Amino acid sequence: MLPPVSNPASRVAAPLAIEKKFNPLNFAIETLKRPSLTGAIAPSSSFVARRVVELADISDSKTVVELGPGTGVFTTQILKSISPATDFFALEVNEAFADATRNRCPQARVYHDSATKLSHYLNVNSFGLCDCIITSLPWTIFNPHEQEQLLETISASLKPGGRFISIVYAGAKMRERGRYYINSLPLFFSTVHKTHTVWQNLPPTRIYCCSK
Repeated sequence: MLPPVSNPASRVAAPLAIEKKFNPLNFAIETLKRPSLTGAIAPSSSFVARRVVELADISDSKTVVELGPGTGVFTTQILKSISPATDFFALEVNEAFADATRNRCPQARVYHDSATKLSHYLNVNSFGLCDCIITSLPWTIFNPHEQEQLLETISASLKPGGRFISIVYAGAKMRERGRYYINSLPLFFSTVHKTHTVWQNLPPTRIYCCSK
C-alpha cells in the first residue's frame, strides 16, 4: 500500500487558490502512459461536474469522499458545495493526477492510493461511514471481479440512505464490462436512477444516482 500523502485540511469550503494548469496534452500523455489507470480521453467537463455535485446534494453532508478525482474537476465543485464542517478526502491511483488535484485544490486532502483502500482511509481519519461517495472512475476498464470488489467496498462504506454518484460514458452498454457494471448497481444499492445523456462532455455521459 502506498503511504498517505501529507495534504492538510479536510474540513474546507473556502475559495480555491489559483489553479496550476494540467492541460489536455498532459492528460493525453498520462492516458497513453497508463491506459489501465485512466480510461478517459479527456478530463470531465465543468458542466458535468456541477451537475454531479448538484445531484449529490452534499451541502449538509458530514462525510464525503471522491474516488478517482483525476485532475480535480469534480473536486473543485465539491469544495464549493460542502460546508466547513464536512469531512472530505479523495483517492487517486495515478500519481500525476493526484499531484494535479492537489495543485488545483490545495485545501483538499488527496491520497495517492487505490479506491479499494476507501475503508482504510475512513478508519485512519476516524470518519465513520460516508453520507456520499462521488466518482468518475472508468468502470469499463475494470473486470467483473474488480467492479464487484469496488462496489462492495463503496456500499459497505455508506451510511443507510447514503448516496453514490457515478458517471458512465455513452456507449458503455455496448461493451460487456459496461453492461456488467450497470446491471450490478441494483445488487448493491436499494435505488438506482440515471439521467439523460449529458452532451456537454467528451465523451458524452450519463450520471447514475444510487442510494444504499
